[in-house]
Amino acid sequence: MNRQTKNWIIFAIASYIIMFMLIPLKKGPRISGFGFYLGFVQAVILNFIAVKKYKLWKIPGDVVIKGIPILTCISWIPPSIIYAYYYPYGKKLSWKTGYILLFALGTTIFQYIQGLIGMWESKKWKPIYTFPLAIVTHTIMSMFLPLFKLNNIRENN
Repeated sequence: MNRQTKNWIIFAIASYIIMFMLIPLKKGPRISGFGFYLGFVQAVILNFIAVKKYKLWKIPGDVVIKGIPILTCISWIPPSIIYAYYYPYGKKLSWKTGYILLFALGTTIFQYIQGLIGMWESKKWKPIYTFPLAIVTHTIMSMFLPLFKLNNIRENN
């Protein structure tokens, strides 16, 4: 196993540890569907288009199945669950917009750091492009939140 594959495994494990630290265990199963569909599945679709079809970027060391980097896609589940849990349900549009922008900025910073340490290689992609892409993906996530009925997830049940 090469160094970058180990980095991806560590990154994936760390993202799950952070998720378990931030989300109460009783709430996790209720949000897991959102994490799977809007984290993993959305990542598979995005990476199919960006990595396999258009070769915009490459993810060195990631385990690839049919051209799709799997550890990357698995690593998108915890941030998606955290996103859904802390989403500002019932707040004004400005709060929701700020939340989307905050996560988009975090995504951009993470991708930039991954590029610096060799976990990400831009081919026809510039790191600054990640910010608008992340705004789109997080807006899509926000649009699908009502389907999962998570608006009262933080209330004591």
